[in-house]
Amino acid sequence: MSDAKIRQDAETLMADVSQSLREAADRLVDDAEGAVAQAAAALRKATDALAEKTPEAARSLAKRTVEEVKEHPLATAATALTAAAALISLLSAARGRRAN
Repeated sequence: MSDAKIRQDAETLMADVSQSLREAADRLVDDAEGAVAQAAAALRKATDALAEKTPEAARSLAKRTVEEVKEHPLATAATALTAAAALISLLSAARGRRAN
């Protein structure tokens, strides 16, 4: 699999996770436990899918990530929301540059 395809797949997965995290954040006040569980599930799905396409070192990192999410779901959700916001900003800026 080419680097470009892996990068594209990673961007797609991150967009999916980002969307799930945004939705989870919107519902966090009303349904904190369910929202965190949904975000964790989206993160696990994304890390599993990405791990299937990457070398052993990355699979090990994905496994540790899933374990960390299970151990610290609220902290992970907060961190993921922050990372998602940063990623969205970077992708938006990159797309803006391509359009110009």
